[in-house]
Amino acid sequence: MTSLSSALTSPTRPVTFSYPGLGPALRLARSQGGMITFRQAIEAGLTRGQLRRLVLSGQWDHPVRGAFVVLAVSAVPVPRRALASAPRSGPVASAADLATPPGSNPRPAAGPRSDLAGLAGLAGGEGGLAAAEVGLLGLPSTVQALSARVRAALVGRPQAVACSVTAARLLGFPAAGLTGAGTVPSGVSVSVAGFFGTAPCDAAEFGSPALGMSPFEAGPGANVDDARQPVHLMLPARLTRAQPRGVRLHFTDLPPADRIVHSGIPLTSTARTLADLVLTAPNREVAVAIMDGALHSGVVTDLRAARLSAAGRRGYRRALPWWSLADRRAQSPLETRLRLLFADAGLAPPRPQWPVSDAAGQVVTQLDLAWPAQRVAVEAEGAMVGRPAGVVHGQRQRANLLAAMNWTVLRFGDLEVAWYPQRVVETVAQCLARATQVGLRAS
Repeated sequence: MTSLSSALTSPTRPVTFSYPGLGPALRLARSQGGMITFRQAIEAGLTRGQLRRLVLSGQWDHPVRGAFVVLAVSAVPVPRRALASAPRSGPVASAADLATPPGSNPRPAAGPRSDLAGLAGLAGGEGGLAAAEVGLLGLPSTVQALSARVRAALVGRPQAVACSVTAARLLGFPAAGLTGAGTVPSGVSVSVAGFFGTAPCDAAEFGSPALGMSPFEAGPGANVDDARQPVHLMLPARLTRAQPRGVRLHFTDLPPADRIVHSGIPLTSTARTLADLVLTAPNREVAVAIMDGALHSGVVTDLRAARLSAAGRRGYRRALPWWSLADRRAQSPLETRLRLLFADAGLAPPRPQWPVSDAAGQVVTQLDLAWPAQRVAVEAEGAMVGRPAGVVHGQRQRANLLAAMNWTVLRFGDLEVAWYPQRVVETVAQCLARATQVGLRAS
């Protein structure tokens, strides 16, 4: 006999459930931001076994003890009369639509499908149910899913506030800055050879602390939006130090000015959150990348409030020289890393995002880091995998245009910066020296 877990994870067997209590449970979860407690689910009519099936199928998540989050698809029978009265401007979700193998992404609801999700509360206890017709609860966005996980973690903790990485994501901090100053996802197959030599380690090891490029959260390739990442909460210092599953607790007496409510969720303020991230960053590159991202995205307008919030706290002296290195013009953590690398070597570029103009004085493009006097530029090269053909074509045209204007453009990616930072600096220094010599001879 096939076990429950193997049946639910089989790539060929569709997973659809029609429990009498599922409709009321989904309606309650929607009213609570996608979260429902264990007691509420039982009172809605679900059993422990049914909850276990929903979690194993990937439709529900169990991030913390005593609470569930509706993550993906929940197949709920809808009364025929409700389907008949629903708008028909688009196709109705059927059982076949919900037969999504584990590991794939179910189609998000749009238009009438989202309306049918609202009919889920009519299911359960009403007759005339369509066996093959079900309502589809739309997939939540990344922020919605995180908000639901935070609400679940706050159950039973009235004094807690979301903090650190969790608060940063809810406040809109760029995810790229939170995961590190230029990192490559684990498992990416790469090959670095030729001018820079052979890579000294596998790509899966990239981002290790030994390279000084560790992601901010949970190891190589970590994604701060991953459901496996813990929810960070801050509690008063006098409370217990027990660390429950799915939650990472921090203990301090938070001043009232550092506490806000965002979308109904208590959080640390923007300034306090940025100060926490900077003070706990593993190195200077990550800290400056977080500040650059916050400034560039507009989450914060300046760093004065965050710096004041960090004053006197643990790690403040270490981070004191970092605040002046932030630049809102930086567009990626890798660009921040390169800027700091050149500054340390005495080759600081005049300014990031240098505008390049044509003969008519019209700006045609911008360069990440540039030395205009020598017409040398450095571009932070992101991953090329999966780029649309139109993007690749546009980049090729841009490179040809810059070459025609006598610009020497060097491109460096995460791997070169992490493995061979000295060679990156030497390459740029040689190009600058050669351009200076050519300019002197021409004059």
